[in-house]
Amino acid sequence: METHVGIELCTAGTVEKMTVNGRCTISAGMLMILSPAFPMFEIARSADYQSVILQDSLESILPVFAKNLPSDANVLAITPYMSLTDEQQTHFLQSVERISEKELELRDLTHPVQHKIQTSVITLLRQATLLEYALLFSGKLLHQPQQLSHKRQVMMTFLLTLNTEYRQHRAVQYYAEKQSLTPRHFADIIKQESGYTPMEWINMVTINQAKNLLRQPDTQVKDVAAQLGFPEQFTFRKYFKTHTGMSPTEYQRI
Repeated sequence: METHVGIELCTAGTVEKMTVNGRCTISAGMLMILSPAFPMFEIARSADYQSVILQDSLESILPVFAKNLPSDANVLAITPYMSLTDEQQTHFLQSVERISEKELELRDLTHPVQHKIQTSVITLLRQATLLEYALLFSGKLLHQPQQLSHKRQVMMTFLLTLNTEYRQHRAVQYYAEKQSLTPRHFADIIKQESGYTPMEWINMVTINQAKNLLRQPDTQVKDVAAQLGFPEQFTFRKYFKTHTGMSPTEYQRI
C-alpha cells in the first residue's frame, strides 16, 4: 500500500483531531500536514466539513526533502497545523486548481513524448507547492523548543513508527521492543505523555485509517480489511464495530 504525504486545507466546517500535543479543532483557513511523521488522528467532523487536499507519494517527494530536513527531534517538534492568511489560502487553492487543469489536459495527450512532458510538469508543480508550504511550517521551528525530553522522544518515536507499521503490527510489545523498553515501562511513558495507552493509540490509528478508506467511493469492505492487514473480512468487521459501535457498511451509509 503506497504511503502518501501532503497538506490539507480546511475550507468549511470543523474537524476534531488528536495530535502528539493533545486535542485540537481545525476550522476554515487552517492547513494540516498529512504525513506519518506528523500523526493527526480524526476524532469527529462537522456535517459541513470540506477541505482541499494536495499530496504525493512518499517515494516521489522524499528525495526533495531528504537533504534539507532538520534533525528528527526538530521535525517531530513541529505542530502539524497552522492558520493561513486569506492571501495564502487563495494562492494554495489556485495552485491546486492549476494542477487539476494540467491533469485534465493530460488525458487528451496521446503522443508519448507530450504525455511524459506534461506528467513531469504536473509532478514539478505539485512538489513546488508542497515545498512552498513546507517552508511556512519550517518557520515554526524558530518558535519551538529544540530539545525534547527522553519520554517525549519515546512517545513521538512510537507514533511515527505506529503510523508506518500499524498494518503489520498491532501489539504493544512490538513497539516497546523497538525502543528497548519493557511493555510496562513503555506503556507508562506513553500514558504519562499523551493521556492514552499504547493500545488506545494503536486502535485510534487503525480505526482512523479504516474510516478514511471507507469514505472513498466504490470501496468494498473486504478490500479495506486486506489493506489494513486483517486476515479476513469478518475479523475486520468485528474490530471496527467494537471500536465505533457500527459496522463498516453502516459507517459507509452515514
